[in-house]
Amino acid sequence: MSRVSEPLCPVRVPEPSWAAAPAPRGRSSGAAALPGPAPAGDAPLPEPAADEDDGGGAPRTGDRPVVLLSGSSGIVGEAVAYALRRDFHVVALRGRRAGAYVHEDLPVDLAHPRLGLDSRAWDALVARADVVVHAAGRARYDGHSDEFQCVNVSGSRRMAELAAAAGAPLIHLSSAFVDRVGQARDAAAAIPESCPVTPLTYLESKVAAERAVAASDALTCVVRPSLVMGDSDTGHTPELGFVHEHIKMLLSGVATSMCGPHQRVDMVPRDIVARAVAALVSLAVRDPRRLPSRYWATSGQAALTCAEFGDIVTDVGRRGGLRLAAPDFHDPAKAALADYPDWDVLEPRLRSVLAAQAAGSTILGAGEILPTSLGGREVPGAPAPVTVRQAQRHLEVNARALLDAAPGA
Repeated sequence: MSRVSEPLCPVRVPEPSWAAAPAPRGRSSGAAALPGPAPAGDAPLPEPAADEDDGGGAPRTGDRPVVLLSGSSGIVGEAVAYALRRDFHVVALRGRRAGAYVHEDLPVDLAHPRLGLDSRAWDALVARADVVVHAAGRARYDGHSDEFQCVNVSGSRRMAELAAAAGAPLIHLSSAFVDRVGQARDAAAAIPESCPVTPLTYLESKVAAERAVAASDALTCVVRPSLVMGDSDTGHTPELGFVHEHIKMLLSGVATSMCGPHQRVDMVPRDIVARAVAALVSLAVRDPRRLPSRYWATSGQAALTCAEFGDIVTDVGRRGGLRLAAPDFHDPAKAALADYPDWDVLEPRLRSVLAAQAAGSTILGAGEILPTSLGGREVPGAPAPVTVRQAQRHLEVNARALLDAAPGA
C-alpha cells in the first residue's frame, strides 16, 4: 500500500499537468491543494519601464543591440528577458501569451514560414536582428508526437531560418537530457502504455530540433539546461515544471518516489540559466567567433540524488508543520510497477500519477553526472559553478515557496 503521511497543514495530492490528481487514502475531503503557477507569490522582478518612443511608433533602441526572443512568457524565457533588458533591446516574438520585461512585442506563428509574417514585416525584422534567442517550446511531457513536432522541431527550424537570414547568431535552448535519449528509450519499456505522459517523445523532439538547427546556415550556440526550477533566491516561476510536481507529491503526504534513490536530479534555477544566456548573447555581439557551439547549464557534480532530494523536501515540510514520513523508493528500472506492494488495489488516479512519476524518472539516467559549462572561462560573465550546498539551498527555497503558497499555510 502506498504510504501516506498526515500533514498538520492539510495539503492533498496535487494535480499534475498530465492527469487529475487523487486524494490519498484517509485524507480529509476538505484539504487544500497546492496551487499552480507562481509558487513564490508576488514576482520578485520589478515592473519593466517603457522605452521612449521615437515618434514613429517604435520604441527607441539607442545604441543597444537588438535581441529577438521567443518564449518570453515561459519559465526560462521570462527570466532571459529580464536578464537582457538592461543592456539589450528585447523584441518578444510571441505566440499566445505576451511576455513581461521586453521592450517590444510582435505576434508570430513559429510553425509557419517567415513566422507567419508578410514579406515586408519579415524583411524589417531581419534587418533589425543582432542576436536571436529561441527559448520557446513545449516542455511538458504530455502530448502527441505531432504536437512536439510542430512546436519544438518546426519552431526551431523557423527561428534558425530567421537567424540565418539576418546573419545573426542564434542561441538555441534545448535540454541537457537529450544526452540520455538512448537510456530513456530503453527505460521506457518498463512504463505502461496507458501512462499519460511520454518524456521520450519530448526528448526525441528536442534531439530533432537540435538537428534542424545544426542543418541551418546560422551560427548557433545550443544551450542545454537540466531540469529548470524557480529562482534561486525566491523559488518564483511563472509556471510549474517537473521538479515542482515531484516536490508537491512529497509535500502532499505521498511518501513513495517512483525512481531509484541513486538517480541524480540535476536541477538549475531559471535565473542562473538566464544569466548564462545573457553572457552568451553579450559574447555573440562582441565576438561571435568565440561563441561555443554547445553550453551546458547544469549543476553537474553538485546534482543531488533522488534520495537527497526526498530528504530535503521532507525536512522542509516537517519544519513547516507537516507530519511526513521519510520517502521510500520503487525503481521502475529494476522492478515493474505492478510489483509495487498492493499496486492493483491503489486508487486508479493514484496509480496514474505514480506511473507518470515513474515515466519522468526515465530521463534521469542511472546516476551519471552531466557535464557543466558554468564557471568556464570561454564565456566571460557567465555564472559560477553550482556547489553542493547551493544545490541543496535551491531545492529548499523552491520547496518552501510551494509550501508557503498552499492555502492555509
